[in-house]
Amino acid sequence: MSQTQAHCNRIARTSGEHCHDYPQLMLGWRGAMDYEFSRGGERLVLGQAAILPSRETHLYLGRGDDSEVLVIDLDDDDPCLTSLEQSCALELRESLFAEPRALRLPPNLIPMVEFATGQLKAARSPEQHALINHQLAVLFVSQFSQLLAQGDRETLRRSRLSAAALDAFIDERLAMPPDNQALAEAMCLGQSQLHLLCQRQFGVTPQQYVMNRRLRWAQYWLAHTRRSVGEIALDLGFADVSSFSRAYRRRLGHPPSEVRKASLS
Repeated sequence: MSQTQAHCNRIARTSGEHCHDYPQLMLGWRGAMDYEFSRGGERLVLGQAAILPSRETHLYLGRGDDSEVLVIDLDDDDPCLTSLEQSCALELRESLFAEPRALRLPPNLIPMVEFATGQLKAARSPEQHALINHQLAVLFVSQFSQLLAQGDRETLRRSRLSAAALDAFIDERLAMPPDNQALAEAMCLGQSQLHLLCQRQFGVTPQQYVMNRRLRWAQYWLAHTRRSVGEIALDLGFADVSSFSRAYRRRLGHPPSEVRKASLS
């Protein structure tokens, strides 16, 4: 897929299994469609929606001859989504598309689905169709992000991340740094909740937190041990010295060799 695409899928009474290399938004439009993903099964009708991350296998089953679904396939490199991330300080992979979800749309958003399907069917040229696709992607991604943030707000008011628990969990896995799913499960949270709490408490995303913790160990080992830079890089889960040095310089503003030289002087 070269760009974000919105389309109406006529499901009717068909069934099957899908898995995509890109995130996807599904919105009920006509009739009903049952679907199942890793977090259980739901029924998609008008007023219901689903978020599917990349590579999330899902089953579907149409429940009537008129079953039709509005689908938005999202290109990770879409400049519109990049602009949305920058303007709203979002990390879509770590928040909206971190895990599969079923959503109930508030009544005021239901006319948007009807408007979107009408616009798609009215497009008369490839250029017009591409423009509508991008507009719909930004529209629904921004609205879904707000819905998730509102839904998590009450949980976040009662929740707080323990830096000590996070650090201990990461420290046990320095050579194979944990991904967001592992971190969220360890903290008994959903991935989007983990992302929001990290941003609120520490001002960074979960993976930025993991990287910062790894580089703190790098600073300590460089200054207080005689372990080689190559050994440190491998013990911290970096593929090679070059990737370690780039990450170190990007975060701390100087190469790891400077710390080593200072410790030996």
